[in-house]
Amino acid sequence: MTETVEYRQARAEDLLGIGEVFLSAFPESVRHYIGHPIPTAVFADIFAICLDAEPAALCVACRGPRVAGYSFAPAEFSGLVRTAISHGHLWRIAVRWLRGKYGFGIHPVFIAAHNWVSLLRDAREEQFASEARIFSIAVHADYQGYGIGTGLLRMGLDYLASRHVPRVRLEVRPQNAPAVHLYEKFGFVTVGRTHDTQGEWLIMLKKMDGG
Repeated sequence: MTETVEYRQARAEDLLGIGEVFLSAFPESVRHYIGHPIPTAVFADIFAICLDAEPAALCVACRGPRVAGYSFAPAEFSGLVRTAISHGHLWRIAVRWLRGKYGFGIHPVFIAAHNWVSLLRDAREEQFASEARIFSIAVHADYQGYGIGTGLLRMGLDYLASRHVPRVRLEVRPQNAPAVHLYEKFGFVTVGRTHDTQGEWLIMLKKMDGG
């Protein structure tokens, strides 16, 4: 890959590209929740909540006009739920889902709600608690292996450092060895485990300077 990769804060026009990256990077999650291909707009609408809640925390890596990867590293994780409710995102998503725009029924909604409640409950445990997160980071399959994930992680951590957070949390599948190795390289340490309907997660924490 010879073309320069541009790292920058995401914009509204990037949301469909971010959705494409998610679908490419996490096909096993789509199969688990849905079982068949779904429109990119589903994830564009979800990431619209992230962009609205904490715009500087959602970043993209672009190769030319195409979004090659993204990261969402919020300093205030709890702001996602507040924004989704108070700014009408959940209502708009519900209406589109009821109208059949997303192409799936009620079962995936129950699974997602169950996993989200488990995540929120686990996040309140003191030894694992951190408002600052590397919440989601992904690189499109076409661009993996070029160091884009490293650049996105560094950008997310730089943003969180600018917010003076004491520590940062993330979850990663234990079988995702390249990601685990990358996080360890940046100072993350495994402190526990959790699970959802798809399987086990490692909980990793990183102490920031002064944290």
